[in-house]
Amino acid sequence: MAQYNPPDHQQYAPPPQQPYYTQDQQQQYAYNAQQQPAYNPNAQQQQWGLQQDPQQQYFGAPSGPPHGQPMTGVVPPSYESAPSGTVNPESGLPAKFNPRPKYNDCWAFLLFIAQLAAFVVLSYFAIKQINDDRKFGNDGYYPPPGQRSPGVALGFFSKSGLITMLISVLTGAVIAVLYFMLTETFPRQVIKVTFALSIIAYLAVAIYYFVRRLWMPAIFGLIFGLLYASMWFFWQSRIPFATEMLRAVTSISKKYPATFALAFLGLFVQIVYSVYFTVVISGCYEMYYDRTTGSTPGKLKALIVFCFFSFYWTSQVIKNIIHVTIAGVFATYYFMAGSPQGMSKSPTIASFKRACTTSIGSICFGSLVIAVIQTLRALTQILRSDGNDGILAFVACLIDCILGCLQGMIEYVNKYAYCQVAIYGKAYIPAARDTWTILKDRGIVQIINDNLIGNVWAMGAILAGVLSGLASYLYMRFANPAFNTNGEFTYVIVVMAFVLGMQMLFTVGTVIDSGVATTFVCLAEDPAALARTKPELFERIRATWPAVVQ
Repeated sequence: MAQYNPPDHQQYAPPPQQPYYTQDQQQQYAYNAQQQPAYNPNAQQQQWGLQQDPQQQYFGAPSGPPHGQPMTGVVPPSYESAPSGTVNPESGLPAKFNPRPKYNDCWAFLLFIAQLAAFVVLSYFAIKQINDDRKFGNDGYYPPPGQRSPGVALGFFSKSGLITMLISVLTGAVIAVLYFMLTETFPRQVIKVTFALSIIAYLAVAIYYFVRRLWMPAIFGLIFGLLYASMWFFWQSRIPFATEMLRAVTSISKKYPATFALAFLGLFVQIVYSVYFTVVISGCYEMYYDRTTGSTPGKLKALIVFCFFSFYWTSQVIKNIIHVTIAGVFATYYFMAGSPQGMSKSPTIASFKRACTTSIGSICFGSLVIAVIQTLRALTQILRSDGNDGILAFVACLIDCILGCLQGMIEYVNKYAYCQVAIYGKAYIPAARDTWTILKDRGIVQIINDNLIGNVWAMGAILAGVLSGLASYLYMRFANPAFNTNGEFTYVIVVMAFVLGMQMLFTVGTVIDSGVATTFVCLAEDPAALARTKPELFERIRATWPAVVQ
């Protein structure tokens, strides 16, 4: 095995108090039991055709220009106070990586617990009211079992209904596994094919609406189809980088299958909580809805707004805990795999503990921002549905459009801000601020990379949904379950199967999406760490994205 040649810290960072790897550590540790080429920044800079600047101190430092051509009069962005490439003398880890952060944004966590407790108390009275109605009925009389209509909900919890659900879930899971394997093996081809399919899908939607003489959606579909078709030619040069990112992240995620288990657990919790929320909403209506006048009292409106706010906030927290946990796993791999310290035995569990303790306040803070916007959008959509005042409906539509754009922007920033939280243990505001700095510095590459990889999972989710719906339809067609004898629930169940199938693949895509975002943040801020520990991977990425060293 070739001896690992440590980099010359004079080119990447000021000399730390102790070397990153000592001679004894080099002889003691074998890096994944594979032969790795020696990495020498001086030789690599000559290979890249870069001019060395004697004033360069470290990547992304305010006091000197970045690697590459010297920049005169330009101050590179500073994402973090700790210089890139420096090492903590106590832990031996990169100084920027913080595996033991402090508690941040505790006020947001306490506020979240308070609203969740209020929702639980409300749910007690709401469910109690539903149970009372089941005993006595709304008018004091409840029909006997033989006279009740089973409906799709009761039918779905019968034996045949559970079999239908199981078929949908298993079909979606099998497609998700096969699609993941296909993406890992042929990432470049999958990216190209799914991008082409997205163009075809937009144009097909446009043609369909033109035939139906629905001009506005047809025009929008045509515009997006032509826009994506033009992007195909401009984004060709970015496909190799997206390919390497997708290949690297899928191969890493295979090493830590607990991330997929956690993602599916999060999906299950979301489904259970959604059902719980629906029951509470029904109970609120049972308690306060005035059946005699058909009006909605102000107290009921206030409770409904609170319930939706609580649902949005809790759902965001659940989703972001999963994201921060997965981001922590990929960050740990980026900085520690291949180093003398090596990976911990259970990086997923350790990352999950951080997400639920030191990072939970920051997660609640960012989730609160999105929950407020989602609640405001729900209120505007209620106003839009009121056809009594056309001007009010128009204003509500305009406000909803603005809030939708704002929500999309904040959700995109949050995705990368939570990567900062997972990697460096930052509070939410500093993480969002540093994310905005990265977006201004490398936003074009970041957005294109997200779009190309996002298309892969969007098209795969549609495929999984269609096949799951088809499997459920074939079962009901030939098994003819008792709750669907006349076929009255076929459409509803096929749609539910379609959604379940999509969720199976989207859940797998969640792991990949979090891994890609985290790896991009690490590359943008500290490429030297990857160059030290995984030089072969760094070289592949550098070959497709030379700006990573600038």
